[in-house]
Amino acid sequence: MKFPVPIAAWIFAFIAAIASATAQESKLAKPTLSPALQKGRDNAVKYCTACHLLPEPELLTKSAWVHHIQPEMAKWLGIERVDYEGMADGKLLQEAALFPNAPLLSEEEWFSIWDYYRALAPSRSLPPPAKAEVRVGLKQFRVKKLNPHEGVPMSSLVKIDSQQKRIYLGDAYSAQLFALDATGGVLDRIRLKSAPASLSVGEKGFFVTQMGRFFPSDALEGVVEFIARDGSEAKSQVIASGLRRPVNAVVAHLNTDNREDLVVCSYGNRLGRFSWFEGKEGGGYEEHVLLERPGSIQAEVRDFNGDGRQDIIVMTAQAREGIHLFLNLGRNEFKMETLLEKPPTWGFAGFELVDFNKDGKTDMLVANGDNGDFALPTKSYHGVRLYLNDGRNRFREEFFHPMHGAYKAMARDFDGDGDVDIAAIAFYPEFDAPSPESFVYLENEGGMKFTAFKMPESMAGRWMVMDAGDVDGDGDPDVVLGSFVRGPTTVPVPPSLRENWRTNGAAVLLLENVRK
Repeated sequence: MKFPVPIAAWIFAFIAAIASATAQESKLAKPTLSPALQKGRDNAVKYCTACHLLPEPELLTKSAWVHHIQPEMAKWLGIERVDYEGMADGKLLQEAALFPNAPLLSEEEWFSIWDYYRALAPSRSLPPPAKAEVRVGLKQFRVKKLNPHEGVPMSSLVKIDSQQKRIYLGDAYSAQLFALDATGGVLDRIRLKSAPASLSVGEKGFFVTQMGRFFPSDALEGVVEFIARDGSEAKSQVIASGLRRPVNAVVAHLNTDNREDLVVCSYGNRLGRFSWFEGKEGGGYEEHVLLERPGSIQAEVRDFNGDGRQDIIVMTAQAREGIHLFLNLGRNEFKMETLLEKPPTWGFAGFELVDFNKDGKTDMLVANGDNGDFALPTKSYHGVRLYLNDGRNRFREEFFHPMHGAYKAMARDFDGDGDVDIAAIAFYPEFDAPSPESFVYLENEGGMKFTAFKMPESMAGRWMVMDAGDVDGDGDPDVVLGSFVRGPTTVPVPPSLRENWRTNGAAVLLLENVRK
């Protein structure tokens, strides 16, 4: 579950939401309800949609609503007093006037919402849609465990540099960036300021996003640092600082000055923003805020409408979860369009742009499986989805592979047959299941039909990050997985499995493509 936006933005959204509540309600499926429950639903539409899409009761269990979600939502509606002193980053949140000082609705209205969700939510999670059995075995790949450093695996970044035949590994615990060869040998290591989250290759070096604090925080401690290609410490430079837990930065040319710009996702926690930083003549960068909202998790830059200007697409994974397109209007101006929006239970985690059906249009492969906020059961709607583009940047869901805790999916022609296959990881799978699906390879059989495979070796780690590219220079795409062992235990992890990760696991799992 994700949480709403700061109060200034909240008030603006709240007024607009109330004005459109009737219109939204008309679009929702209306079960036959008693007058009391209908009143609760009406009030949920009226008040809850100020911050996010209306979540239907069946998206979570009765216990989850009553014991976790509704007590938290009471703070956002002013029903419960907020103890800033007892909260992490409480002073920052108080200064931002994050929560209302007085109730925004009556007790009667609040309890009607409470009763609506308690009455209609299921006692147990709904089962996911039926899917074909996932086969065991990966003939397509040779699996190698790589452990380039001592200690518990806490891999926060993996990236393949196909040109240099390198794997970059970021370790959150030691705040280091490793350069590895295809055997796992350490070619170089660079000490950073904090946990690395993304690496973007520029014209003269790398831009490394460093989070400040790894776990949810609104502290202004994150940075984006430029590191020259030779790794010289003297040639490193902090490009942007004082960021709220940044998790992604992309190098781009967003105007006509021929200088490199940066697009930065400052995820934060309850505060945050999405910005681009304009490269200025003589050095330095100027920030332009695109979205004053927490939760921006990944951005990509591409010309979406064919006008010759680079547009920006971003995924937001807090409160108003969605994927948004910022069309470049020129002269440093952008217009926002929402491509997808989901309720705050959805758990967006990552996406990839790909022309999946080779019709010349940019499609989206999306993973939604974040389940780290509360100790909640697995969710039937988590998984990997493919959205096809109709040519006017309108997207329809064409394929869904249910996958508990899905965190990232990547599309490549792994088997060389001319169509696009999918590799996916899950950070919150059912670890206590007989055979958890923490990695799945979906081989494209044509006609949006896929055969799914998994591997026993995937239990060597808890995969939070993944990349695909040609590591060994043989012309076909390989896959690397990065394990972050000390992640949230909101989904139960058997003690024996955690101990195996710690003592016999892999910081990196290399899936070497052996199709040739």
